[in-house]
Amino acid sequence: MASGKTVGRSLYLHRDAIEALPIDTLRIVASAMCIGSSFAWNVVKVETGKVSLLQYQDFDGHAFPALLRARTFKLPELAFTDTDYSGRENPPILHRKELLLAEDDARRPAFSSITALAERHGLFADPKRIGTREAWFRLVSDAGLVVDGPRLRHASFATVERHKTAITRYDLSAPVALMLKHGMLRPEYSMFDYGCGLGSDVAILTKSGYEAFGWDPAHNPNGIKREADIVNLGFVVNVIEDPRERADTLRSAWSYCRRGLCVSAMLGNQANVEGHTSHGDGYLTSIATFQKYYTQAELISWVSEVVGEQALTLGNGSVACFKDGELEQEIRFARYSRISSASLSSMHLARPVRTSKATREVPPAVTSALWDLTLSLGRVPTPLEVDPDTSSLIALASLSPTAAIRSCVVGFDSAELEDAARKRREDLVVMAALSLFPGSPKYTSLPPSIRRSVRYFFGSHEHLLEEAREQLQALQAFDALTEIFRSAVTSGVATTNQDTLSFGMASEQRLPIGIRLMLGCAEFVSPGFSTCDIVEIGPSRGKLKGYVCSNMESPLPKISSRVMVDLARFSSQSKDFSDRVLFTKSRFMERDAPNLERQLSIEARLVAHGVVDRHGNGPEGRTLSAMLRGILKR
Repeated sequence: MASGKTVGRSLYLHRDAIEALPIDTLRIVASAMCIGSSFAWNVVKVETGKVSLLQYQDFDGHAFPALLRARTFKLPELAFTDTDYSGRENPPILHRKELLLAEDDARRPAFSSITALAERHGLFADPKRIGTREAWFRLVSDAGLVVDGPRLRHASFATVERHKTAITRYDLSAPVALMLKHGMLRPEYSMFDYGCGLGSDVAILTKSGYEAFGWDPAHNPNGIKREADIVNLGFVVNVIEDPRERADTLRSAWSYCRRGLCVSAMLGNQANVEGHTSHGDGYLTSIATFQKYYTQAELISWVSEVVGEQALTLGNGSVACFKDGELEQEIRFARYSRISSASLSSMHLARPVRTSKATREVPPAVTSALWDLTLSLGRVPTPLEVDPDTSSLIALASLSPTAAIRSCVVGFDSAELEDAARKRREDLVVMAALSLFPGSPKYTSLPPSIRRSVRYFFGSHEHLLEEAREQLQALQAFDALTEIFRSAVTSGVATTNQDTLSFGMASEQRLPIGIRLMLGCAEFVSPGFSTCDIVEIGPSRGKLKGYVCSNMESPLPKISSRVMVDLARFSSQSKDFSDRVLFTKSRFMERDAPNLERQLSIEARLVAHGVVDRHGNGPEGRTLSAMLRGILKR
């Protein structure tokens, strides 16, 4: 039998797992349930000549549930006796509660983590001392631990008030917005918000027609905990002060997902630790909450190690792991795509689809949806690629998907479609080239939609790979690299100075394909590189520097960290800064940025007053503040 906890000759099973019992025993349990007044039992105990129905405290709310009531049946006559433990000061308690559940029960990882912590502290060494609540709690206390509702934790961590970290939101959280943007969360997918706080994301998604539900140990302990296509673990792990519990929470969230998991945490460059007290591997705040701050690379590495799957960057402070290989490929492709879901609406609004006699019979909502889909693919979609909602609208109009597509095509903006096709073709080359790079994930096949695009634009996967290799080889040629730099500068998204190309990562999708390839390769060498705010390439070939900054909206942002990547050697080095200022932000701005002139004026004045030299070197932040105060007093 796969499920059940054996103590001596007795077998204990949770009510949810009794199907694992032999059929004869199951019939006895069913008969026992019909005898006498009913009560809320949750555990069955099977022993020679006896069957007992036991009511323990709720498994989800108590780390070591106490026995409240027992009804014991003598076999075969099924005469029974009741015993009430609810009024006793020292009732029996239950350990290793995960063993009572079925092997595939999603609660087992979290419960197992409680047992593991108890084992590490030797609490089960003497079985004769652990059966009742008083003796058990004494052992727990002597080991420097404390039972806190559903958790077993170190006593030094017991004063942390995690519930205070929850905030009220009126818009979607950044992680959920990122999942929607990249297509990880779709209308046909369900989402479980693990640690949902006050439940804003669940409420907004549900109102928008998504199947979303959540659970939170403090704010929604009775929430739904079950499998979903997508699980969101948003800003949860960073408020857990016990590293082992932090990892166990991640494993538990992973066990609930069918397709993918998004994990988000606070990054160090987003933190202001003034007034915080060091505590373990993080900080205690002034309101007794805990915060663990990560770098993007640390978050990727930790999640990958705990989950056992390579994590993928979704955005600053957010990474994703996948059980669905096809979805993972689609998300990786979307991250490098020049046509994002966020840009489709703006393009559609900027250039409305032309109407014609052929399109008037098609509902406007269908025309709009097919146009957006066409732009995202860079080609006319097949009926199989039309989403279920749009297909339903087409059916209501008494049209077939093929007829609707054919009717809409004549009204599409051909110039914009050609531009989308060029971008999509480049996206496929970038995807294929990065798949050849050391360290890239290997897949046995591409998702169907990507396969169709490959055939449409290249004829075959082999021809796509051939062009991808040519693009990678071109990066080795000095003349080709010079032309790529020149193209980036001409398009107004980058600047050059002494063979060094400078740009902001916000302009990534506007950069030439060669630069995008280098950035993708840098992400493999140094996971998290894509979350840098500004980048320099050169002057040495294959060398990239990425900088993470705080307050990029300021004319003088602070540089939090730098990572240097050497593509030729497949190596990287990182360095943190405490008070370094970026004095040449204009070098990394697009030439059509509305505030470029103001930025150039500020930088010129700093040079004129001798605060910054002509190469952009200047004092640290504190010194700069003092110098500026002195200038203002003149």
